[in-house]
Amino acid sequence: MLNILIGGISGIVSAMGMGGGTILILCLSLFLGKDQHIAQGANLVFFIPTSIVSIIMNIKQKLIKWKTGITVSIFGIIGAIIRR
Repeated sequence: MLNILIGGISGIVSAMGMGGGTILILCLSLFLGKDQHIAQGANLVFFIPTSIVSIIMNIKQKLIKWKTGITVSIFGIIGAIIRR
C-alpha cells in the first residue's frame, strides 16, 4: 500500500512540475529501505512514460521549437560521444 501511495504522491508532484523524482527517490530510500541505486533506477523507469506523454502534449499544442531541439540534440549526442 505504501508503494502505491508513494507512486501517487510523486506522480501528482511531477504533474505540477516540481520534480516528482526527488520525492520518489527520497521515499523509496527512507521509508521502504531501498538502496539509492535501486531508487534512482526506479525513478528513471518512472520518468520515461511521463516524459513521453509530455512530449506528445507539447507536439499537439505546437510548443516545440524543432530547429532548436534538433540542434541541441545533435550537439548533446556529439558531446556524449566525446565524453565517453
